[in-house]
Amino acid sequence: MLLQVRNLTRASVLLALGIVLPSLFHLSGIPGQVFLPMHIPALLGGFLLGSGESFLLGVVLPPVNFLVSGMPPFPNFLVMMGELGMYGLASSLFFRRLRWGIVPSLFGAMLLGRAVAIFGYFVLFAILGRGFNVLALLQSLFVVSLPGIAIQLVAVPGLTTLILNREAARNL
Repeated sequence: MLLQVRNLTRASVLLALGIVLPSLFHLSGIPGQVFLPMHIPALLGGFLLGSGESFLLGVVLPPVNFLVSGMPPFPNFLVMMGELGMYGLASSLFFRRLRWGIVPSLFGAMLLGRAVAIFGYFVLFAILGRGFNVLALLQSLFVVSLPGIAIQLVAVPGLTTLILNREAARNL
């Protein structure tokens, strides 16, 4: 029972963070596709929640943000649902089930999430009848978003370690 309450609380805080962070970026005029503010709560969810809960968090964040702010735009948020869902699922499975370290789990989740995004945009462009430029997409996912990737590589392991160590100390 206590575990369920803790996970519900964590999921709620991460959902709120996943709405507030992108909103702050949009209000300040800073482009979300550069700093990826919605990715941080989705990735954190994988380290702090179960795989199903973290997957659901990642899937829910893009449409909720679309309803709140209109960003990410339609139909892009559909692809992001798969991408962020994979971030949560993969980081949880790698870290909690396979017992990888935080950084290897984070790298694995980031790569799998981006693979889902590439596949999602390929399918989306095919449905829309538009040409698929894989180089432009790779540039967007790996070059334009380098500042966001750097933030994730620092913030996610740091916050995960801080939260888990604090929890462990409280349980002593």
